[in-house]
Amino acid sequence: MNLPIIFRAANIVVAAFMIIGGVMTCIAGGFPNFVQGIFVILFGIMTALFEFRLPAVITQFASFMFSFLGRGVCNLGLASGIIILIIGVAYLVLQFTNIEAPSNMQKRAYEDAVGYSTQLNDTSPNMGQGGYPQPSGGTPQYPAANYASPGAV
Repeated sequence: MNLPIIFRAANIVVAAFMIIGGVMTCIAGGFPNFVQGIFVILFGIMTALFEFRLPAVITQFASFMFSFLGRGVCNLGLASGIIILIIGVAYLVLQFTNIEAPSNMQKRAYEDAVGYSTQLNDTSPNMGQGGYPQPSGGTPQYPAANYASPGAV
């Protein structure tokens, strides 16, 4: 069984139902429904987009989408249908199993999209000693002034 393809298909189904549910919520009328519908549509678009690309502009603010727990809670919070609710609960259960998340839902994908690593001694480009990003010159830039008052402990 090819689990990454199943997870991708589930995420695309969730995204489609979020967009459809968001449009239906907007049509239901009233300003609160309209605002809620817009949020559900935006999260549906973001979920679909994350299955194909990981744009750094969006990724840096959506780190919760890179784990089963984060996607499960997101799906439960924005559930605009029973299918989204079921997949959200399934993701919450999967968080506590040994099943590996697909590549686009792993911490490494987040780090690659944002451009830094939280892993020590990362050997990817632009990483210095200890896994911290370095400027293009290779030498860390530190402030020239010391802001501590003289004699401070």
